[in-house]
Amino acid sequence: MSGVLAAQGDAHRPSDVLNTLKRLGFGAVVSVPDGWLGKILIRIEHEPTMRLVRATHEEEALAIACGLRLGGVRTALLVQNAGVLSMGAGMVSLAQRYQFPLLMLVSYRGTPDDPVFYHVPKGRATEPVFRGVGLSYACVDRHRPIGPQVEHAATFAEEASCPFALLLSREDIQW
Repeated sequence: MSGVLAAQGDAHRPSDVLNTLKRLGFGAVVSVPDGWLGKILIRIEHEPTMRLVRATHEEEALAIACGLRLGGVRTALLVQNAGVLSMGAGMVSLAQRYQFPLLMLVSYRGTPDDPVFYHVPKGRATEPVFRGVGLSYACVDRHRPIGPQVEHAATFAEEASCPFALLLSREDIQW
């Protein structure tokens, strides 16, 4: 059993996230950059099977992601939890109302693992706000491989026809 855990620990989690998105046929990733997301965004930008769309604000990113999805492109949204907190109106009046199956990969800032103190209030508010607006979500289990967790989140979004947020730690997305 310890050999299995060691093998899982050796996996490069951000590479697994990107490889899972490619394997599942995601054609676009829409993002508003965050310090944790910088290098994975560069990798996505250089990926020939995906298009990276950079937005200036999270609610704009949500609208772009919904538009791409409406056009038939399987789309992921890659943002910080504070960004999801700021897209409340768009989330309930667009993405949820019209049942867009969007995979949201969300950097979970403000947890005890995040050493930056000014993110703490965002971390405290994240899950209660997600529950309050009815956003389906899950926190990544760092003791399990990340690829199947991303796939499960994407499958949930598709089958439930709704946005689904997968809350990621720094080790999951920071190259």
